[in-house]
Amino acid sequence: MRLRSILPVLLLLGCATAAVAQNDFVSLADWRVHAGDDAAWARPDFDDSGWTRTSFPKTEFTEPNAQGWHWYRTTFQVPTELRVQQLALGLGAFDDVYEIYVEGVSIGSFGAFEPAPHAPYPRHAAFPIPRGLLQGTTGHIAIRRWKGASSTHMQAYSAGGTYRYDHQPRLGPAVAVEAQEKLDMANGLIQMMPADLTSILFLFAGAISFVLYSVQRRRAEYLYLGLTCLANGVPTFLGIFISTSRTMDSRSWESILVMFSAVLYPGMSFVFLAALCPRFRKTLFGGAALSGFIALAAGYCMAADSGLQVPVVQAFTYVLPLFPLIAVYGLLLERDKGSLTMGVVLLLNSALIVWTNTSALLHKPVTLFVGRFFIDVRNVGGVVFIFVVLVVLYLRYRDEQARQAAAEQSLAAARRMQEHLLGTSGASPAGFEVAAVYRPAQEVGGDFYRTELLEDGSLLVVVGDVSGKGLDAALLVAAVLGGLAIEKEKRPATLLDDLNNAVTGRTGGGFITACCARFYPNGRVVIANAGHIAPYLNGSEVLVENSLPLGIAAQSSYSETEIQAARTVTFLSDGVVEARNTKGELLGFERMAALTARPAAEIADAAQRWGQEDDITVLTVKLTGNRE
Repeated sequence: MRLRSILPVLLLLGCATAAVAQNDFVSLADWRVHAGDDAAWARPDFDDSGWTRTSFPKTEFTEPNAQGWHWYRTTFQVPTELRVQQLALGLGAFDDVYEIYVEGVSIGSFGAFEPAPHAPYPRHAAFPIPRGLLQGTTGHIAIRRWKGASSTHMQAYSAGGTYRYDHQPRLGPAVAVEAQEKLDMANGLIQMMPADLTSILFLFAGAISFVLYSVQRRRAEYLYLGLTCLANGVPTFLGIFISTSRTMDSRSWESILVMFSAVLYPGMSFVFLAALCPRFRKTLFGGAALSGFIALAAGYCMAADSGLQVPVVQAFTYVLPLFPLIAVYGLLLERDKGSLTMGVVLLLNSALIVWTNTSALLHKPVTLFVGRFFIDVRNVGGVVFIFVVLVVLYLRYRDEQARQAAAEQSLAAARRMQEHLLGTSGASPAGFEVAAVYRPAQEVGGDFYRTELLEDGSLLVVVGDVSGKGLDAALLVAAVLGGLAIEKEKRPATLLDDLNNAVTGRTGGGFITACCARFYPNGRVVIANAGHIAPYLNGSEVLVENSLPLGIAAQSSYSETEIQAARTVTFLSDGVVEARNTKGELLGFERMAALTARPAAEIADAAQRWGQEDDITVLTVKLTGNRE
């Protein structure tokens, strides 16, 4: 039979056992307490009439921040029918180390006093009383207790439910006492299940956030939200693991790490809010830094066993809510529906946290029970806020994906149009061998080239580069190529002059570099250059006069240089020269000059392997002398 099938049966049996056993328990309601440590206080004949009356030993002292050595004593009547039975003393969970004496005899302890007091996290326990120890009508119990500066009251530690029920010590038949203590632990676990469920919901929300971030890496708020959810959910499960361990010390470094993680959660949430509220980013980052400092201070106080971590955390609960209020104001200023919704929910959640923390400090904690389940209203507010944020971010993600898909379709269409305008698949004109390679850094680019076989058998070549990248540069390229298609003037200098007049004032503050060359069948080449990289011949740069780029000044003039080309002439864009490797080194002019003797595809491949950062264009022209 599976565990989930038998668990309800065991609980019912436990409840039945406890119901019967309650009538057999001895009342241990009258307790006295005294600070200090003296072995004589364990004796049954010790006079404790001068001690302070108190309630039974609890997880926390009635007196605020009471620490150190304390002894508790009680005197009770022993029913005759219990004297011959195997008895046990049942205690609720309370900090930290203690030892129990019945009639002056030690019957058990929790933790150890040497070499320094240390113990696991508190839990319900039953201590058997040796037969015959209680012979008279009156019995005496003394508890020697040492309490340090632990922080077991934090939710991350209490979520396991091992010490949810403070109760009056029970003395009665051993079987009944042990059953009742185990039932109390089970009830504590059941009672705290909403807190565990809250942590699971936070982890689930964190997983969704990481998935969104994996798709849209530019949206850092998805990453920060995921980390915030982890900072909320993980400490609870670490705390459950530590608090239910029978060997792990309550002030071990693992415990300090859990407290540090739990206190750091608001700081991570401030980083997330900073991503949502760019107007107050620096202020919210300051809140995150303050939260980290408080977390470190609380962890240090706990490690040093100073007891100051409690006031440190209390100060934290009042100072840090100011930063979410700043985030609320920032969200409301955004004025879109999603930000307004998040702002309102965050405001309500912050008010709920302040109210709950204030009630706890005034010793009037806000308790909400639904059936047997304990509900921390702060968790309710946190879960509502996180899932409202998730809904808003998902809607934004969906809209962003739709815009991105539309933009990608537009870029793909622009790329196809650009390829059509460039005519990359055209055959070489008669008498010339032309090879062109164009590799944009993005979907579309700002480089361009054009070749045209003229009526006299000469070949006109134009290679250029529009400043900038992306769609804007591609649109300007399309305008330039359209102008070249209808340009009737074929002399290089005049053609550049006409293009300059056409684009001046229409480049949006940018410019266009261009190199225009006219190849004649006899090997003569006439070149005019407007700020572009000079062409290369036989591995050396052709010395041409370099004029202003197009679009800068309407009255620019362009001159022509004539050379004799017996071999291949190579035209390049600056994307080849400016290729940068992982070490930050540019390909540079010297390395590029050595490459220019190679075919166009090899030059482009070499630049890409080096590290492409800009559009790469390589065009080579070789006279073949073959005329049809």
